[in-house]
Amino acid sequence: MAKRLFDSGTLRSRPLLSVPQVVFLLIIVGAIVVAIDLNRRAQAGRLVGTGEEALRLQVEREATRQVELQATLEYVTGDDYVADYARNEGGMILPGERRVVPLLQEATPEPTALPPPTPDPALQARPWQAWWRLLTDAPQPAR
Repeated sequence: MAKRLFDSGTLRSRPLLSVPQVVFLLIIVGAIVVAIDLNRRAQAGRLVGTGEEALRLQVEREATRQVELQATLEYVTGDDYVADYARNEGGMILPGERRVVPLLQEATPEPTALPPPTPDPALQARPWQAWWRLLTDAPQPAR
């Protein structure tokens, strides 16, 4: 009887999804793909100008540094730098000037007195007092 039930046309196989359901599913999948692509493009567009302000600040710092280096180059190639270097680093003087060299007088250090050694209370304590101190961290009991 069971064989006849399955062999007969009483239980027909129906498709899992109908044609309109398949079309609707394809439209939903396509919309998800398009939404993901648009989101990726929007994130890429937001990241385009993120480093612009940092680069602008770096360009301004480098322009300031270039001006400072040009001023330093002008000073170093001039006569003022040569005269300043000769006077301060080279130890040279102009005619008619006197060189003044300060001399340091070093005082002889006095020997420091050694402090008297502090007595060790553990050497003068009785054994029970040393154990009491180790075990309790409290002052010794008065007698």
